[in-house]
Amino acid sequence: MRKMLTASFLLVFVLFISHELMPQSSQSLDWQIQFLYGRARESMPIDEIIPMKTGDTFSLAVKADSDCYIYMLLYDSGRRIHLLENQVLTRGKEENFPDTSQFQLSEPSGTETIYVIVSLSRLENLERMIENNERNPNSRQHENNLFREVTGLQSSVSRLGEPATEIIPSGGTSRSVVDEKNFATKFTGKETYVRTITINH
Repeated sequence: MRKMLTASFLLVFVLFISHELMPQSSQSLDWQIQFLYGRARESMPIDEIIPMKTGDTFSLAVKADSDCYIYMLLYDSGRRIHLLENQVLTRGKEENFPDTSQFQLSEPSGTETIYVIVSLSRLENLERMIENNERNPNSRQHENNLFREVTGLQSSVSRLGEPATEIIPSGGTSRSVVDEKNFATKFTGKETYVRTITINH
């Protein structure tokens, strides 16, 4: 009986270890984004610096194939960080940011960096940093903490490799010809993304 119990224990132990060591498949998130320039809402490529002028306007359109979280922050030309959006994206529904108008570039002129963070999982530490910064809008310490959290997240995500990207027609249709004034950039293969969009004005 003792030998049988020992053998049973060893079998259970081996199965447990095998399960723990076996690679666990993680769900990936596919999503797409459009940078829409001016009132004409003309699509602009986001893989290069976007030249604009002070006073110009833009908006962003985002759609994901799964329910997910989106965090959108701006590191402006004055080296201040601002929250643009923080919400849940509903699967298959295109969201426009801002929802009813457009962002407008203001003085001082220079380089603006938009951080678009999209994740299947809620990023609680980032949310905590955002909340602290929003509660203390004049605190450089909270701004710096938030900026370090964003760039740290960017570094950790990039170490896992770059996501697959593809230029597609707006709306993700199957048309083979992409309209040069109405297209989106699609990202696939990862659970969390940190995408930067750089504007110079």
